[in-house]
Amino acid sequence: MSTAHAFTRADTTVALTLGGESYSFGALRDEVEARKRRLGGMPPGIAILRAHRSREFITRFLALYEAGVPQAVFAPEWTAVEVEARRQGLGCCFELDEALCVTWRSESVTPLHHPDTAVVLFTSGSTGAPRAVQLSRRNVEANVAAVRTSLDFDSAPGQTLFLPLSYSFGLLGQFLPALAAGLPTALLGNLVELKALLDEGRLVGMISGVPSHHETLLRLLGDGPLRTEEVTHVVSAGAALSPPLRQRLLRAFPASRVYTNYGQTELSPRVLCLRSDHPAFLSQATGYPVGNLAVKLTAEGELCVRGDQLMLGYLGAPEATREKVEDGWLRTGDLAELGPDGLVTLLGRNDDLLKVGGERLSPFEIEAALRELPGVEDAAVWGREDPLYGTTLTAFLQLRSGAPCPPKRELRQALRERLSTHKVPADFYRVEQLPRNTNGKLQRARLGESLHPELRIG
Repeated sequence: MSTAHAFTRADTTVALTLGGESYSFGALRDEVEARKRRLGGMPPGIAILRAHRSREFITRFLALYEAGVPQAVFAPEWTAVEVEARRQGLGCCFELDEALCVTWRSESVTPLHHPDTAVVLFTSGSTGAPRAVQLSRRNVEANVAAVRTSLDFDSAPGQTLFLPLSYSFGLLGQFLPALAAGLPTALLGNLVELKALLDEGRLVGMISGVPSHHETLLRLLGDGPLRTEEVTHVVSAGAALSPPLRQRLLRAFPASRVYTNYGQTELSPRVLCLRSDHPAFLSQATGYPVGNLAVKLTAEGELCVRGDQLMLGYLGAPEATREKVEDGWLRTGDLAELGPDGLVTLLGRNDDLLKVGGERLSPFEIEAALRELPGVEDAAVWGREDPLYGTTLTAFLQLRSGAPCPPKRELRQALRERLSTHKVPADFYRVEQLPRNTNGKLQRARLGESLHPELRIG
């Protein structure tokens, strides 16, 4: 097995605080080395890890990474249906528990992954099928170096992190750069714990989240006196940070730098960054390329990116990879403007993907689940603007003739058995016919015409 970059070192500085316990870099290094010694009998294929917010997951991830064992990171909250869909796409694979024992193994013995694959993370594809993004050690470490520089990581006294470790923003965009920079990271379970630290004046260094997290935090803080002097970095990514929210964060954290970012899992994931001391920060501007990434626009204005952070490809989906990457340039699917100094301003998506709480979702996956419900003939999902979540999901159901209309409560419960909670629509409307053009293509932009109170399913 080859040796990869070691993100922990052997000293007594605190590296991780979790559940009231602190662990030094040296303690993590000892545990990583002990786990690496147990990897000799690993079966072939990709190892699957569930990304629990735990020391055990972190040290298993680092041990496999350093030992050169390719691994796929699964979110703990995925349903059995979602897990099975992702397992099937991996080809030859097996799952490990916290003791590094094999608890499940695929029937497939044919490796599908690229030989340089180090980490597999999942993102939504435009067809609705989950895409397995293959990242190499070169990708991961180029991103870590770029993030350390663009977010001034080495100047922060520490970070507090509540983002999921199955999310590229949390794992590759925040946690690994902190380890590489020697910063202590406090892992929290939710924003309420973060607010408690703020109220007590014990929140120090860097905090990060998607815009809906920052919106929620500001609402929790209210108008009372804030003890934010020790917060030095406020990082936002995962969705567009609006100019009003940028201004509010600057007011709430006057001693901090605020950073707005843009990324994609296919780019390991950080692409653009803009600091609050830049003259354009309070505009719609998104940021400058990080690391050695280069950007260009197509004739239609689509943003394309290339550089060391560009993925190896989608696992088991060469055609999808060829559609996404051409001559070393990744087509992001985002429309943008490019200033003369290289400043990028995103204008919106050129496809149907929706962003909810900072995560891109495919409406096709949700619509497929809706069509499986009893009595549903056709279905469509629409993203409505929401000040807290950025986008909330609304479902439009075309029922079979004579089929009863189930109540909203039953619809949501049935979908929770098929989809993660954040993919379950908040509202449902019954329509006689979904808007389609003469070719049968859904006219998603016209779905809002059906938002009549009498059509709403209660």
